[in-house]
Amino acid sequence: MSDGHQDALADAARLLSRRVGFHTDPSVRGRLSHSVTAAAKAHHLPVPDYVAALDRDPAALQDLLDRVTVQETAFFRDPAQFAALAEQVLPSLPAPTRIWSAACANGQEAYTIAMVLDEVGHGGSTVVATDISSQALDRTRQARYSSKEIRGLSAERRERYLSAVDGKFEIVPAMRERVDVARHNLIADPPPVPAGSCSIVFCRNVLIYFSHDEVVKLLDRLADWMAPGGWLFLGYSETLWQVSDRFDLVRCGEAFLYRRHDGTGVPAPQRRRPAAPARPATKRPLTARRPSPPAAAPTPPTAVELLAAGEAAIQAGDNATAITAFRKCTYLDPDQPVGHLYLGLALEASGDGTAARRAFAAAKRALEIGETGVLESTLEGYHPDELVRLLDLKLAAER
Repeated sequence: MSDGHQDALADAARLLSRRVGFHTDPSVRGRLSHSVTAAAKAHHLPVPDYVAALDRDPAALQDLLDRVTVQETAFFRDPAQFAALAEQVLPSLPAPTRIWSAACANGQEAYTIAMVLDEVGHGGSTVVATDISSQALDRTRQARYSSKEIRGLSAERRERYLSAVDGKFEIVPAMRERVDVARHNLIADPPPVPAGSCSIVFCRNVLIYFSHDEVVKLLDRLADWMAPGGWLFLGYSETLWQVSDRFDLVRCGEAFLYRRHDGTGVPAPQRRRPAAPARPATKRPLTARRPSPPAAAPTPPTAVELLAAGEAAIQAGDNATAITAFRKCTYLDPDQPVGHLYLGLALEASGDGTAARRAFAAAKRALEIGETGVLESTLEGYHPDELVRLLDLKLAAER
């Protein structure tokens, strides 16, 4: 590859970073190179000339974005989060409410939210689905999916929410009417609905594509725009730990969500209730004391419970306890990539870059040797390729 070609790719990477915050980590550079080369060929231009024209040609830039961005998603991806949405978040909010599905890809997330709204009876509530890819938005508006793309739906939901059309499956009109579709640039554009009018934001598996500074700016904009107590859903391996203190980590069932500070300084779900009045002491007759039965041995915590304990320690600012919990987790389940990832993040925060790098490398090895089906179930819907991208970014930064 010539120096001119390499320089053009570097210019394209800088342009995407400036215009949309796209962070070209090592796992993305190959895709960017392929996309730029293919787009230049489609425009019948040498690569340097094509890249030079991008900044002044919105259509060409949009075409490149469509080629570079990965529209990887599924219905009910990470089921624990949608269980939390249905069982804890929505019942706490008055209807109607509005939910923003940011970076909605091909629309499965937005229509999953619409289905949950229907199932819990949240009348009049709607979803705003946005993405920067015009191709993704077209797919979302069409709301038509192949048999492979509907694997996350149960037979009951397929029967209720889909209809067969021309060999594919189309979302029924009642669900499509709940979803408004619009183009949106998370880095450059203001949120697509008025401030305070949206109680829930899904922004899952997106932050890993942005630089640290852009992530901080985005989270500050969201915090300023959301009403106190608003809910933020992130991807399974994404964390705001040491990134933003504007949101509280909240455990809802088997899922971890983030909640905008409600202004009290105490996370809303953790407010203490007034203590019950003390009961008056009652005198008991003196009797011979029977020997107490031997106490049962405590049940050792599971790997999942250790992950939760580590997250709680992180939220409390106790890195040492978090590291201990994550180490125990990786000992119990050495093939679980997320345990190694969180251990690496905790070690990184404590200043032990060498040990953090070992943990990130162990997480990547676990991904490489794991069977795809087992990995996807272990990651609760989080796609292994996206976790590889995050780990590549961490390993590159440690060099």
